[in-house]
Amino acid sequence: MKTTKLLILTIVISLNTVIAQENIKNASSLSHLEGPYLGQKPPGLMPEPFAPGIVTTEHWEYGGGFSPDLKEFYFIREVEENKEQEFVVFQYKNNRWQESVISPRVGQPFISPDGKIMHLGRRYKERTETGDWSEIKKLGSSFQEIEIMRLTASSKGTWVFDEVGMPDGDGVIRYSRLKDGKREEPGAFGKEINTGKMNAHPFIAPDESYLIWDGRRESGYGSSDIYISFRRENGSWGEAINLGDKINTDAWEAGASVTPDGKYLFFNRNMTPGNYENVDIFWVDAQIIETLRPKSKSLSYTIAYSSKESGDGEIYLTNSNGKSKFKLTNREGNDGYTAWSPDGKQMAMYAYHDGGDTWSIHTMNIDGTNRKRLTHTKNVWDSSPTWSPDGRKIAFARAYTNTEGIWMEEIWIMNADGSEQTQIKPLKGGGPFFTPDGKLLYHANMLSYEICIADIDGSNIVKLTNNEARELHPEISPDGKQIAFMSERDGSLQIYVMNADGSNQKRLTFNVPEAWGPSWSPDGSKLIYSAYEDGKNNIYMMKKDGSSVRKIISNGSQASWLKVQNKEGLGKIK
Repeated sequence: MKTTKLLILTIVISLNTVIAQENIKNASSLSHLEGPYLGQKPPGLMPEPFAPGIVTTEHWEYGGGFSPDLKEFYFIREVEENKEQEFVVFQYKNNRWQESVISPRVGQPFISPDGKIMHLGRRYKERTETGDWSEIKKLGSSFQEIEIMRLTASSKGTWVFDEVGMPDGDGVIRYSRLKDGKREEPGAFGKEINTGKMNAHPFIAPDESYLIWDGRRESGYGSSDIYISFRRENGSWGEAINLGDKINTDAWEAGASVTPDGKYLFFNRNMTPGNYENVDIFWVDAQIIETLRPKSKSLSYTIAYSSKESGDGEIYLTNSNGKSKFKLTNREGNDGYTAWSPDGKQMAMYAYHDGGDTWSIHTMNIDGTNRKRLTHTKNVWDSSPTWSPDGRKIAFARAYTNTEGIWMEEIWIMNADGSEQTQIKPLKGGGPFFTPDGKLLYHANMLSYEICIADIDGSNIVKLTNNEARELHPEISPDGKQIAFMSERDGSLQIYVMNADGSNQKRLTFNVPEAWGPSWSPDGSKLIYSAYEDGKNNIYMMKKDGSSVRKIISNGSQASWLKVQNKEGLGKIK
């Protein structure tokens, strides 16, 4: 009995000695690795194996990815002795990288942009308060029915994942968004993404500006290639773009992702075609993505307008001759009454909600990205946004029926991010527009609608028109000397102009049943406006004296002209 115990103790001591020696060996071999990316020299625009001899070897490694703080690197590798796969992590602790095996392979790891979730296909782990990972959990039942190899997530919580085992080997890339805190049912991307065979291993950019995946297409380099699709400015996805011969070869390339700092593209390549015994992890400068990104068309356009040519009222951009246009928004419900920010980088507009019972103010970049809803009050109509000259404030009109059945018209102001929404109580009316010196033009609801000007706090109201007919929606010229507005004083809505003090009022439009929505050109020499003719709304341009009228856009209205070009340049006004 003593002999048996002594034998067991000897074996335990021997095993511990071997393990300790192995740990000393690993610690010694990694002691020189300091700094980010396992201490590796960053690559250029030609892909290089990642961490040769440490991560990338002559054997099988796959799926490299960093945590958001870049202090953890996860991947899967095959153990040469038994051909089983294990889940490995390198962690940066005490100013050096340390390697450990987490478990046998449990899925393809992806860390969410906030670092709180480790996605493993249909399963996941959560980061605990101690910084470790929880036990494996399962996604909802809708996802258990799908054969998911890889699932990645955006900062907005959108999941993008593949589905293997399709009847013809197609492979389908799917998505599921978070809407009002609820996970929607999975949906498939369109033909831009799901074309060809073996579509798999998607990666969605944190800001959802592009999607990367791999698949087989007739136009490819041979086996599976890596593709990218950029989100267009109207929210749709562009055609698939092959990453090119620097990334793709006649071998299998797959499983691409971009580091959380956006600097490097990681992907996998089979180095032994036919048997997949040596799959390596490569990395390359992510600038290769930017070389493929389509240039923004919106930067060449200077007029925004609303049109229902596709059904709902959407925002379009065009140039000053109206010969080229670009659809900027793509959503259910109407968008309109656009207003450019003073630096030309953003625009504000109103949008329908609740079937049109609620209108709210939104902002977005001029390429259609970063759209934000700023006002949320139900059953009111918020419209006619206008930016303060410094771009820090947005004023807007609000109309609604109160509890006593009385129609109310108010003017509100808020910070450009939507905070500190405040009613300017002395101002009753609509159509606000900031003057260059920071005052507010508006049409006041008096016995009739009159054009007035006031200080931003509602004080010092000055009436500029005095008619029994409606006078609406004033806009001041860029030099602050003239005001264009619309009036019914001659029986129908037409465009008028007057000096900034209300003098020298003059009608400009005559040959259309109605005209509305005047907007000045940046140099103040021209006006664009909307008019109803031939059964539809059109947009016209004229000189500021009413001459040289020409139609520039069919089926459009609510046009606004960019007044100040931003530093990147938006093209010259013709």
